[in-house]
Amino acid sequence: MLQIIAMITMLVDHVGLIFFPDTSLFRIVGRIAFPLYSWFLVQGYLHTRNHKKYMQRLFWLACASQIPYSLALQQLEFNVIFTLLLSLIALYALDHLTPALKIIVISGVFSSAILVPMDYGLYGILLIFILRYFNQWGMIGCHMLLNLMFSLIYGPGYWIQLFSIFGTVLIANAYPIPYRSVVIGKWLYRSFYPAHLAILYLISFWVEHFDIQ
Repeated sequence: MLQIIAMITMLVDHVGLIFFPDTSLFRIVGRIAFPLYSWFLVQGYLHTRNHKKYMQRLFWLACASQIPYSLALQQLEFNVIFTLLLSLIALYALDHLTPALKIIVISGVFSSAILVPMDYGLYGILLIFILRYFNQWGMIGCHMLLNLMFSLIYGPGYWIQLFSIFGTVLIANAYPIPYRSVVIGKWLYRSFYPAHLAILYLISFWVEHFDIQ
């Protein structure tokens, strides 16, 4: 069920961003998606039998998504799958590498998140850490603090991100969620991000072309 909610709210968010940029309601609904996708990343990390293959799949998905992302949303930054990939690398480093290598890898991950433009960036990585290491009320409280911290840093323009807490509330309310309760097919779930962006771009291109005529 949470997978379906994640996909629908992300679609609503991108429909609003592309076709109704002046309507905040679409973006508010869309804030629910990222915490849910982040939680599924964490669960995938905890349950996968091969972390390196998991990273490879994310890398290729990120690459496949970049052109649809840039075209549909008119963005030059890296798409959110790259943020998820960096987060996965950080989680693996914390659990499996030597102390010296942990410092090197984690420093590289955070430096990349800060210096390289990417969707959700540092905020996204910190939220994934919260979902990995806290349960229920802990994840809700830490997520609220994270939202407040970034709102103070980036000002009133960041207020809409406060609504992302509802995604974490959904996770906490259903906790613990059996990982095998996932009902969406793997390929549908993985391909939905680049596929829906490509479709939305084609629709927006057609609408723009039609209006010109």
